Amino acid sequence: MLTWGDVRRWDPAAIGRVADALNDGCTRIIAANDDVEAMARFTGWTGDAATAASTRGKSLTSTLERLVAEASAVRRGAQEVQIALDRIVAFVRETDELASRHGLLIDAGGEIRPSGPALPGRPRVTAELADRIEQLLRRATDVDADFADIMRRAVRGEITEQGGSTLAQAADAGAAQSGLSIIGPPENGSPGDNKAWWASLSDTAKVALLQGSPGLVGNLDGIPATDRDAANRAVLAREITRLQGDPKLKGLEAIRQRLDRSDPQAFLLGLDTGGDGKAIVSAGNPDTAVNVATYVPGTGSELSKIGGDLGRSDKMWAAATASGSPSTAVITWLGYDAPNEITDAASDKYADGGKAALAGFQDGLRETHQGPPSHNTVMGHSYGTTVVGHAARDGGLAADELAFVASPGVGAHDVSQLHLDGVDPGETGKHVHATVAEHDMINLANVEIAGYDPILGQDPADADFGGQVFTSAPGTDGWGGYSTEAHSEYWEDNNPSLNNLGQIIAGKPTT
Repeated sequence: MLTWGDVRRWDPAAIGRVADALNDGCTRIIAANDDVEAMARFTGWTGDAATAASTRGKSLTSTLERLVAEASAVRRGAQEVQIALDRIVAFVRETDELASRHGLLIDAGGEIRPSGPALPGRPRVTAELADRIEQLLRRATDVDADFADIMRRAVRGEITEQGGSTLAQAADAGAAQSGLSIIGPPENGSPGDNKAWWASLSDTAKVALLQGSPGLVGNLDGIPATDRDAANRAVLAREITRLQGDPKLKGLEAIRQRLDRSDPQAFLLGLDTGGDGKAIVSAGNPDTAVNVATYVPGTGSELSKIGGDLGRSDKMWAAATASGSPSTAVITWLGYDAPNEITDAASDKYADGGKAALAGFQDGLRETHQGPPSHNTVMGHSYGTTVVGHAARDGGLAADELAFVASPGVGAHDVSQLHLDGVDPGETGKHVHATVAEHDMINLANVEIAGYDPILGQDPADADFGGQVFTSAPGTDGWGGYSTEAHSEYWEDNNPSLNNLGQIIAGKPTT
């Protein structure tokens, strides 16, 4: 049985050197493919000696094909195991450092002992360390068993080549039999289904999927944020190379630049470059944050323009932190096809097209969160509020608060038509917040005509809607008292709406 001391001594680089040596050997043998094939082929030579030589040559060729297949299987397994070991060794180091910071020591047997004066919070840290040790040793045992199985199959001759193949084909066949039997995610699975599937995989299998099929994992709700991020970073690098000259490249570069910055660390939770493109980027880790907000942008939003939305999320993260949030994640959720023009925004089809994806994403945040449930806010700007409203109206949202900024309507007449999971229906009005600037052009969309509600529903900032209205600056004045500039000024540093959004995210009263 593996111990903490065993895992602490693991050297991923040694496994990497094995993989490199096997790769070099296979490469040299494959390069000699023509010479190997010639051993079984003797043009112009007949008779018993020629037959014997040809038979011997075919036997040698078959042996080399088998050896190349076996070496390739072990090589691929070693590469995947090395990456898995890197993750485990990093986790061991982080856990040892956490123990040391709190005056504790983890001995070789995994026992936690005092190594200095008692510090505040020691019982909580001790419990966390015990959980980490148990989890890590289980993962390490899985990785060890995976690699041992690959080696046993190679030694027993259970790795097969393709009959009559070239050496290169034999190598490919062997690599495909690396010893991992990976079943894909459940078709049309819920976030809970996806979480259960991912948890069922060994660390080595997860690494194999993250390396070989990142697009399969990166957009699945219910997969932990760190793993979605790892998968989507691989997709991002590939798409930046592929989409040179495409307008979407600007957005991809903005995402890459944000991922390169810390304070807070960013996580790429979704990426799709089809059509106008979609992306989900979190400022902070939503799986560990106490307060988690999802921001849905509105009309004209697309991948090429995501840089501005990322900046807004960073500002809301800072505002929530300044409001006393102990840990925060603010997610830019461009996970739907937004209207391209103002004229398109008169239709609710875009909201109906995005509501299920938003609801599924919120369900996924609940599934993957570690520790006590986080305080979750879903906010929309402009047409993004319509998406949020339709999702809350038609099935509900896994959220504690809704915030509507500059809304053209949320598809509801009042708060009684909105549903938040875990919030008493009679208390919904206390958890729905809205604002609109005095000079915002969006006010023209919220005018009742002949007693009928506006096209997209009642203005949630109207007192009759039943929510909590919070303050924002009047905004830039313009023709007839309205301007388009005022529609985008809610995140300016001197605008009270930004402070209020931080208060909502932090679970505190607004002004």
